[in-house]
Amino acid sequence: MPKWISVEKAVIKYHIEKEAILLWVEMGQFPMLYIDNVPNVDEECILELFRRSKAGITAEYIDTLEQLCIDKTMVCEKYAHIIQLKEKEIQLQKEINTLINEIQAAMKRQNERIRDLKKAIGENNNVIRSDSWIKRLRKKFQK
Repeated sequence: MPKWISVEKAVIKYHIEKEAILLWVEMGQFPMLYIDNVPNVDEECILELFRRSKAGITAEYIDTLEQLCIDKTMVCEKYAHIIQLKEKEIQLQKEINTLINEIQAAMKRQNERIRDLKKAIGENNNVIRSDSWIKRLRKKFQK
């Protein structure tokens, strides 16, 4: 049956760094259990790790540490790839926004031309013959 001790108490009791304990947990050297949101480790596993490491660092320990580093590197590479894809997505969104702004500006210019044309047709209504193409165009815009 495991004897759980908080990570903070283990740091004090065994004079080891908190980061070392968390690294060993990540390496799978011993389990960690949260009790009331406080991380706890199996004290017997810590003592067993100390007994095994008294003779020196084993090849198995180095392999486990190396595998952890490889795994962390792969995670970092995946995050870097995700960030790169997000940057591309942001760039595409900026290009889309630029195109939309250009379309809006063109539509605004077109609306101004139509408004000016309606105004010109309205002012020249007396001069325009009833069968002229401008009169027919004016009637179209007034509908």
